[in-house]
Amino acid sequence: MNLTIRESYSRPFEFIPQTILWTIKHRDLEKTNDNLIGINSSIILNLTSLIESFNKELMISWIKNHLSESKTETEPVTETDDLPNWDKSMSEFLLERLTDELILEIESSEWNKQIKLFTKITNNEIKNIVEQETLDGINQLFKYRNIITHGNKLSLVEWVYDGKISERLEPNKFEAIFTFLKQQGFVSGKLKDVKSNIFELTFSNEVVDYFIKSINKYLEQVKQSFGMSAEINKTLFELKI
Repeated sequence: MNLTIRESYSRPFEFIPQTILWTIKHRDLEKTNDNLIGINSSIILNLTSLIESFNKELMISWIKNHLSESKTETEPVTETDDLPNWDKSMSEFLLERLTDELILEIESSEWNKQIKLFTKITNNEIKNIVEQETLDGINQLFKYRNIITHGNKLSLVEWVYDGKISERLEPNKFEAIFTFLKQQGFVSGKLKDVKSNIFELTFSNEVVDYFIKSINKYLEQVKQSFGMSAEINKTLFELKI
């Protein structure tokens, strides 16, 4: 018995750009700081969803495109009860099974795992595909996402030692946010002198707009590296915010 399977699906990256642009339009009319923090937090969540869903579709499209180039004809999927179809060579059977397992691994992946999968699939590290400054911005974006999704507090701690004042963000793993803000010119001097609410600074319009620029650079650099074209996947090829 032959079984033909057809699948129609969508991913978040298809609608998120328009959602973000609509949100920014209304955000820029907002004057209440608490509302701005909430709006920018929602934009950050959408941005990370865009990146992860884009990466999944990109890798799977790339795999399927390369496999289709190696086949002379498309065959219907045959029900096999998980046993090899001995009409095929064992190498073809193994290739199909390994490909299916790889696609399942991609579908369940998040950002850190996707970085490793890029290397696994292309034999090239992401740092050789994406400019370091852009990659730093994306890594920072996911640190922000973790603050929101895990409900972490973000504290500014000051201490005085021998007349010298020092400050840092806690938990310590978010200290990189402080360094990031200074490197990008979003803050100078002491954080305590800039904003009374640390979230007001770290989730500012300027920070979020920087992430959007980083994502657009990331999209272009990755699409170019993977040789993405409108013929392979038009939606991916045209994706930007």
